[in-house]
Amino acid sequence: MSNVVTTKSSAFISRFHVDPKRKDEFVRIFDSLWKPHLDFMNEQCNFVFYGWDRDEHIFYAIESYKDEELLKELRKSGVFQTQVSQLMDCCNAPMEMELARGMDSDRSCFDFYKRGPSEVHPIGKNGLGAVFS
Repeated sequence: MSNVVTTKSSAFISRFHVDPKRKDEFVRIFDSLWKPHLDFMNEQCNFVFYGWDRDEHIFYAIESYKDEELLKELRKSGVFQTQVSQLMDCCNAPMEMELARGMDSDRSCFDFYKRGPSEVHPIGKNGLGAVFS
């Protein structure tokens, strides 16, 4: 393992509130977003963590990408929009997102990802979406 410390890229901390009755469906959809693309993830990410909170219905996705412009394009894709919308349908509260900038980076990430409802994440059929804090 190399380059485990990053100070120039941003990091996204996403907290999903998964409906207990739809947890298996959530995991299936979430896994389909990253497992088939593991080589890409290993190449394009500084680090990634996916896991559960003490509360078994809170799921965390913590990600830092090397190329923010590539990430912006990925979020526009039909696959991302469809599958994240399906993930939100498995939740019972909005996805909470925190954004942290690397200590050696500028504040421009905060200009693009403004506080409040996300402008880049889809809304589920249940009306739930992502909210940046």
